[in-house]
Amino acid sequence: MSENSSIRSPYQLILLGAVHGHDTRLRRSVDLALQGLGIPSNAITFLSDANASNRSLKSPVMAVFFGSSESTADTALVTELIDDSIVIAPVVSDLSQVHAEIPPQLRHVNAIVLGTNDEGITRLVTLVLETFRLLRRERRLFISYKRTGSQPLADRLYDALDARGFDVFIDVRSVPPAADFQSQLWHRMSDSDVVVLIDTPGFREGRWTAEELARANATNVQILHLLWPGQKEDPASSFSHFMKLRRRDFFGFIPMRGRWATKGLVTRICDEVERLRAPAIAARHRYLVDNFCDAARDEGLDPSVQIEGWISLKTESNRTLAIVPAVGIPTADRINEVFEAITNPTVETREIWVIYDNRGVLRTWLSHLDWLDSYLPIRAVQMSKAPQLLKELTA
Repeated sequence: MSENSSIRSPYQLILLGAVHGHDTRLRRSVDLALQGLGIPSNAITFLSDANASNRSLKSPVMAVFFGSSESTADTALVTELIDDSIVIAPVVSDLSQVHAEIPPQLRHVNAIVLGTNDEGITRLVTLVLETFRLLRRERRLFISYKRTGSQPLADRLYDALDARGFDVFIDVRSVPPAADFQSQLWHRMSDSDVVVLIDTPGFREGRWTAEELARANATNVQILHLLWPGQKEDPASSFSHFMKLRRRDFFGFIPMRGRWATKGLVTRICDEVERLRAPAIAARHRYLVDNFCDAARDEGLDPSVQIEGWISLKTESNRTLAIVPAVGIPTADRINEVFEAITNPTVETREIWVIYDNRGVLRTWLSHLDWLDSYLPIRAVQMSKAPQLLKELTA
């Protein structure tokens, strides 16, 4: 394999197999997702089988193999990529066609179904961003609803989103016995990518449901706001993306709490959740970056935001820091992943901080993260404490 210094993009995506125009739609969808994340579209270099040898292992590489029963080309290159430990996502027309459309080396890998009209392209884009760590791998959602208004629809969405690989929080299934109910809700909401809010008549008058909406707005969590037939948009929902549900989205004249929601409606909601993840995470990432940089500049420091989204900082005493914003609640494995991704033996030693939004996080979890700081070569810093820590740096 050759190295090519002309490849400067941090990420490389190799498109293999029978692309049949899918590559154009994928490129366009990836560009839109990067735009939503605030990342330049040229951050990802697209390669084909013809120039895949130009890839550089100094930057992250991923491949997508578009399967076809007509041809299983590029199999030698697939073997080469596997030997280089590169993630390859197989794409098929139907899961029953894996053996007919995918080369033997990839048949053990879970495939993505891409229909004739490119159904499934959103999931593929999400996988690309997750593999490149532009979206976090944890796919966490929170369903907010009124039990007397939409329990059947909430259950349908739970099952459908769970099948797509989301870790879905719903109160009747997710809160353990004897736990502080509301504290658990706020904790899980603060760790969610998107809140799916089912706005039925009377929802906004409920004490806890209204507070869930207010909490989500206050902590910059994106809301997919499902408006029941007849419900109007709420001007107070600043972080809501509204989706109007129609009578024809349900079997029968009356929606009946969503008991007879059509399959098309459930699919449409799930697709919209996938689409909203990138801008939702980007908004929370920007909150952390903007607040930290403002606090650093208040102390006379000069923070520099890198294209990968982390912040480099050097003090007058030549103390060098790398500050990595973490959307959601940091865990030990996530902290380790950040450490491995940002540690580079070819550059100067850096102290690494992971900054996170501590609003709504359980006190026991905050104590756990403080305890981890004593044992890990990386520090988890609550955003609310960052200004004081920066002040200490310059003292």
